[in-house]
Amino acid sequence: MRNSIACLAVLATCLTGCVHAPAAAPDAPPSATACVAGPPIDLQRYMGRWYVIAETPYLNDSDYVGSYDEWTLRADGQITDDYLGRRQSFDQPVTGSRFVAKIVGGTGNTTWRVRLLWPFEVLVVTAYVDPNYHYTIRCMVDSNMVWVLSRSPTIDAATYLDLIARLAGMGFKVERIRQVPQDAERVGLPQPE
Repeated sequence: MRNSIACLAVLATCLTGCVHAPAAAPDAPPSATACVAGPPIDLQRYMGRWYVIAETPYLNDSDYVGSYDEWTLRADGQITDDYLGRRQSFDQPVTGSRFVAKIVGGTGNTTWRVRLLWPFEVLVVTAYVDPNYHYTIRCMVDSNMVWVLSRSPTIDAATYLDLIARLAGMGFKVERIRQVPQDAERVGLPQPE
């Protein structure tokens, strides 16, 4: 399921010129956009499961509920990036994709070069992490995609609105962001405003 999404995403990204083909030096920092890296992060604390609270859906991502990322630091210094979720309802099986990420040197662990499908890579930036590593905001360097993630599957409305306001302050088009239901009771509920 997510492998076909990855293939379509690569094709669409190529057509729109958003893929960063490694023509620049492998450790070259991204160009300036709304997607700007935050302070350096503690990679060990950052690993583990992060629930997708909100995102800018890409292709059929809007069909998914209960989505989450699972990041594992490998012995070679790369990161296994598992992106998982359920299609349309919580009674469906968990499916997803596995990607490999490399940390871009000199970025304080905030910028990852994620291989979607060889040889295509995208730059994903950590724009914000709260001091307790409970919430994070990540974005693609071209600012077309953004993810609001949490260590727990639900967050209170005030925290959610604060994170969305933070995104707006960074210059993101927050009207494109949709909340991802993390339990069956939230499916079909309106977005907080």
